[in-house]
Amino acid sequence: MTGNKAFIFDKLGIFFKHTDYQGFLHPYNFFEWMSYTREAYFSQVCSDFHNILESPIKMMTAKVDAMLYDDGFFGDSIEAKLTITKIKKVSFDVIIRFFNKMSTKLICETRHTLVFVDSRTNAFTTIPKGLADAIVEYQEQTYI
Repeated sequence: MTGNKAFIFDKLGIFFKHTDYQGFLHPYNFFEWMSYTREAYFSQVCSDFHNILESPIKMMTAKVDAMLYDDGFFGDSIEAKLTITKIKKVSFDVIIRFFNKMSTKLICETRHTLVFVDSRTNAFTTIPKGLADAIVEYQEQTYI
């Protein structure tokens, strides 16, 4: 059974260091914020995430992309909404949509594919059970 839930991470804000000379938000910030959101998600929804981190199973980003839709400026607060899609045996995709909390506009959407590798064999391995159980609730509904 799949869920239709989004994980919300709202501890992001635009400071001067995130902007250019004109005050516009640098697009590369979304890649850093993507990792913050993903790590907060895993640590909050997967009860054995710290055990997974200490295991020989390693999580790797195989592909990442971002689509910019709007801009952000100094002082804006950002809310990230994370969902999961394309769950397979050894991988899944993470979609994070970043919204400007003041305007409620979608300003960026990132997608990345995570794969799992056993560091002892350097071979792909199944998604760890605790993580596999946790991501199903956040899987996006797809309609064909």
